[in-house]
Amino acid sequence: MASDKSDRSEYDVSDPLDNSADGHVWGSILAGAVIGVVVGGGLALLFAPKAGPALRADLGGAVDDLKDKAEQVIDDLQASTSDLVTRSRTILDQTRENLARSVEAGKDAYLQKKEELTAQLDA
Repeated sequence: MASDKSDRSEYDVSDPLDNSADGHVWGSILAGAVIGVVVGGGLALLFAPKAGPALRADLGGAVDDLKDKAEQVIDDLQASTSDLVTRSRTILDQTRENLARSVEAGKDAYLQKKEELTAQLDA
């Protein structure tokens, strides 16, 4: 028996709030931006005509800025992960409830049909 993808579309259980692809895109953009800042800042410092102490001070400041940005990225990722976990739990709970209601409705329909057929056979 061949399986047709269109038969399954009736039972689409995808999350309408799912934006995991958007998260991946934003993560890539953010990573590219951070890499660009690091490379650009490093090149600017290397080619700038500065004395040793001034260059070291600039490098220290750039490292501190990078550290701050990395901490912000980590905080943002933690918040996103927490939000994703909360949404996943909500969706899982809703799915469990829907499944329980569906099973109960199926049982009720089965019993009703059984009673109808039994009544027809007895008549």
